[in-house]
Amino acid sequence: RKLFFDTHALVCLLEENGFTTQQSEVIVSALVKIMNTNLDMIYKDMVTKVQQEIALQQVMSHIGGVKKDMIILEKSEFSALRSENEKIKLELQQIKKQVMDEITKVRADNKLKLNLEKSRVKELVS
Repeated sequence: RKLFFDTHALVCLLEENGFTTQQSEVIVSALVKIMNTNLDMIYKDMVTKVQQEIALQQVMSHIGGVKKDMIILEKSEFSALRSENEKIKLELQQIKKQVMDEITKVRADNKLKLNLEKSRVKELVS
């Protein structure tokens, strides 16, 4: 979790470039604190492989549940559509029967009127 580097070498480099030993040590100490704080912040946002696998399993489980719910909904929707389709078929059959009855009535009525008209015409002719 920590970043390792040679702090003594950095102190020596700073001293070679004009800093005193005390200044170099303070600068290196401050840099180490800053880097450690930054690393802590970075690692705080990270997850371990185990945590990631647990989260993945939870997500996969949730997806499985959603799939099951979708299948159940699909089946229920299919059943509802099937029953609605059956209702419509029955209504259509009833309407068809009513239309056929009306057609039969109209035919019978027309035949009766035609026969009456024939009889009347025969009477007029004779």
